[in-house]
Amino acid sequence: MRIAVLLLSLLLVFACQRETPDVSQNTPSQSQTTTDTPPQMAESPASSTMNPVIPPEQDNPAGSPRPASPTQEVHLIEYAIHMPETLPAGRVAFNVENGGKETHAFEIEGNGIEQKTNELTRGNTASLEVDLKPGTYTIYCPVDGHAEKGMKKTVVVK
Repeated sequence: MRIAVLLLSLLLVFACQRETPDVSQNTPSQSQTTTDTPPQMAESPASSTMNPVIPPEQDNPAGSPRPASPTQEVHLIEYAIHMPETLPAGRVAFNVENGGKETHAFEIEGNGIEQKTNELTRGNTASLEVDLKPGTYTIYCPVDGHAEKGMKKTVVVK
């Protein structure tokens, strides 16, 4: 039994050595690939197992990639909204923070858009993405009476 195992081991070693190509005699123009690349991949010069092409992540159901929306910080306090008075046209992600003591919210209206966040208690934040077209928009706090106390502003989108 030991002789059979020894013979089988020698055969395997000999067979493995014969399958390994002798690359010591190759010139740079005759280099051989020593990886186990399937033939269909080896034929394509653009493919590489070292740097595979990974498609971008997509979270929209249409399947078309969207560029990241620029973020606009918005700070709400008693009775003011701190943010720029002009914004770029296109998709904008508003990052709204309630820095005040009272409950506040953020609402934007204009050019067919009317969107708002939930009410935010002190220190909480919310995000709101809006596709802005050029024009004029009204931004305000929809909590009862806050807009009338000064939490309202006009923003121009260019």
